[in-house]
Amino acid sequence: MKIIGENLSPPARIAIVGAAVVIVLAGARAATPILGPLLVAVFFAMITAPVMAWLTRRGIPRIPAAVLVVAGLIGLFAGVIAFLGVALTGFVRSLPGYQASLEEEIAALAGYGIDPGTFTVWDRIDQGLVIQQVAGIAREVGNIAVDAFLVFVGIGFLLIEAPRIAATLRQHLGAESTLYRHLSQSGRLLIDYVVVRTKVNLITGAGTGIFLAVLGVDFAVLWGFVAFVLSYVPYIGLVVAAIPPTLLALIEFGPAGAVAVIAAITLIDAAAENLVLPRMAGRELNLSPFVVLFSVVFWGFILGAVGVFLAIPLTIAVKLFLDSWEETRWIGEMLASESPRE
Repeated sequence: MKIIGENLSPPARIAIVGAAVVIVLAGARAATPILGPLLVAVFFAMITAPVMAWLTRRGIPRIPAAVLVVAGLIGLFAGVIAFLGVALTGFVRSLPGYQASLEEEIAALAGYGIDPGTFTVWDRIDQGLVIQQVAGIAREVGNIAVDAFLVFVGIGFLLIEAPRIAATLRQHLGAESTLYRHLSQSGRLLIDYVVVRTKVNLITGAGTGIFLAVLGVDFAVLWGFVAFVLSYVPYIGLVVAAIPPTLLALIEFGPAGAVAVIAAITLIDAAAENLVLPRMAGRELNLSPFVVLFSVVFWGFILGAVGVFLAIPLTIAVKLFLDSWEETRWIGEMLASESPRE
């Protein structure tokens, strides 16, 4: 096989590697129901790894420490579900009032020479489609519960097995081997990025929620939480998260309120992404803006919603993997936001 590989022309090698990549990605897309919960478990295991390390340093055995971490995650998850249930119920009950206020705002356009005619917002909404979507979400609750169980079990096992997996790799690859050093470094860098990204999202979500509360926008805490979660999706996520509070500000305070919300969220995001994130994340984790945007679309196509939220960690993992070999390092350098220094 080595002789055959050496005799292949560069285009033939590229074609073979490309075909292998396509096959692997097609398999990943087909296995999304299995890969999705696994990747989410890995993601939360990375986030909670510092907590696990803190508990073990305090003398708590690994299994009880892992149980405590998973129990804390379950409690947090249950609290989030309860909060969302209460907040969304209140928001849905307020929709008729918002509808009437928004139609009044539209009718006020006549004062600016714009004739809205007989336009009503509710008439433009397919109520049957809305009911179908709600029913579909209700049907998915069972699947979500099963996936959540698998995720929590996976987190516990990953936290317990992490030292054994690292020791096995060190034993078989060699502590001084290049591959083992790259794997260790990549794992630490990826964990650092996940933790840093979560801290930056907390700043964005908290800043958004506080500003909306000061402005007087309804359900400010809910929109701050939505901003925190969707900030894991670069560029696109915060834009989507800004739509509901902007519409509410338009209904409650008019165009000036909507403009204020857009300006404030833009400034908060710019400060978090351009001032806080670069100070907390290393340069080796920086990705080209085009690569960041493309990765969201690409991983979303391959893995669905899980791929959208984990697009950046997955892309960083691919970049660190490519950086581990001289033959592929140039591809990793193309993904970076800065050219390598000569």
